[in-house]
Amino acid sequence: MTASVVIAYYRGLPDLDVQLDALAAQDHTGDFEVIVSDNEGSAQLRRHLDTHPLKERLNLRWVDSSDIAGTSHARNVGTRGARGDFIAYCDQDDAVHPTWLRAMVTAACDADLIGGPLERDTLNDPVVAAWRALPDPDEPVVLGRHLPMSFGCNLGVRREVFDAVGGWDEDYPTAGSDVEFCWRVQTAGYSFGFAPEAMVAYRYRTGLRESWNQVVDYGSEEARVAKQYGAPGREWWWFPIHVGVVLATCPVWPWGWSRRRRGAWVWVTGNLVGRIKGSLKYRVVYL
Repeated sequence: MTASVVIAYYRGLPDLDVQLDALAAQDHTGDFEVIVSDNEGSAQLRRHLDTHPLKERLNLRWVDSSDIAGTSHARNVGTRGARGDFIAYCDQDDAVHPTWLRAMVTAACDADLIGGPLERDTLNDPVVAAWRALPDPDEPVVLGRHLPMSFGCNLGVRREVFDAVGGWDEDYPTAGSDVEFCWRVQTAGYSFGFAPEAMVAYRYRTGLRESWNQVVDYGSEEARVAKQYGAPGREWWWFPIHVGVVLATCPVWPWGWSRRRRGAWVWVTGNLVGRIKGSLKYRVVYL
C-alpha cells in the first residue's frame, strides 16, 4: 500500500520543519510522499520547500489551497493531489513519533479509517502540558456517546474511501471537522481502526486567550456535529459536575492563582461555554 502524508499549512514556519524532521525519522519501510497544502498562498513557504534539505528524501511537494480558507479545504486539495492509496494527516506544528506511519499503514490493512493517540510532554513545557488532559492512548475517543473518532492531526483514510464520501466537509473549516469526517465515514458503512503505536506529539497553544478561543470553538462545533448525527451527548449529571468544577477551581480562589491552575481553568471553563454556545446556536441540548 502506497502512502501520502498531507499537511494543511497556514503560517506554520518554523514549526513545520520540526514535523518534517519527524517524518524523515519514520521507521516505515515503504515509499511515501509528503504534501504540504498551503492555505496561506505563501511565496516564502514555496521557496523554503523547493530548497529544503529533506525534499528528495520525503518526496516533498507543495500544493496551493489558498483559494478557500480553512483546514478542511487544505486537506481536500492536498488529498486530491496525492498519489498514495492511503492518506495520513498530520499538522504543521506537531511531531509524529518514529512508528507513526508504519502503524497507520499496518492498521489500514484491516480498517478503512485509522486513528492514533496524542501525547503532550515532548513539545510543551510542564506548566502548559498540565492545562489539558489528553485521552487514553490505548483506546479511541468516543464523543457524545456516539461513534469513535480521531483528531485531524492524527488520522488516516484509504483514498478510495475519501473519494466515496466526498472528502472533508468544508462547511466545517476548522473545529469539528475531524469529528464530522470520522462519523460520516462510519455512517457510510466503513470501518474505524485504532493504532496505539501511531503516536503524535501534540503542541498546545501557549496563550490563555488562544486556548480559550480554541476550546470554545471545539465545544460549539461539537454540538453542531452532535445535532447533525443525532449523538445523545453526555449523561445528564455531567453538566452540574462540570459547573461545580468551574466554580471550585476559579482563579478568584487562592489555589487557582498559579499559571498552571489558571490554564486548566480556562480549558475546562471554555469547554463548558462552548457547549452552551453551541447548544443555543444550533438549537440542540449538548451540555
